[in-house]
Amino acid sequence: ELTKPFPGAVAGAADGDVTLVEFTDYNCGYCRKSVEDVARLVSDDPKLRVVYRELPILSPTSRDAARWALAAARQGKHKAFHDAMFAAGPADDASIRAAAQSAGLDMARAETDADTPEIAAEIDANLAMMQQVGFTGTPTFVIGGQIIEGAQGYGALKAAVKKAREAKS
Repeated sequence: ELTKPFPGAVAGAADGDVTLVEFTDYNCGYCRKSVEDVARLVSDDPKLRVVYRELPILSPTSRDAARWALAAARQGKHKAFHDAMFAAGPADDASIRAAAQSAGLDMARAETDADTPEIAAEIDANLAMMQQVGFTGTPTFVIGGQIIEGAQGYGALKAAVKKAREAKS
């Protein structure tokens, strides 16, 4: 269940041999620092699949941004919204809308989609996964059986991907 993305909230190789699951909050400075590391991993590793899990734990505006990110996923533009939202700084109504416009969303559709029960259920499921897996903050990465909490950097993520790949061999 952990590696099954909300439709569209995925990047990298569609059929990657290793999946990196990232739990993220748009108000998390450490998540913001990790964006470049994950982008570099995807660029350097054509067999890596990334599943994004929205985990809005820091503020009410985190939940608003998460809802819009999943609405963007429904339009096939999650990654564009994700990157634009982190580039915009802390989440508030203005930065969320600016990120949505930058990502090229159909704004009316996104506004409607952000309020659907399916999107609320996805966020609730991610919060439940956090409790099940047993971590407390963002970013948290799950790679194979490894849990990496915090912005550990490109090297640590790359090593975890390598270890997960070796474990499959």
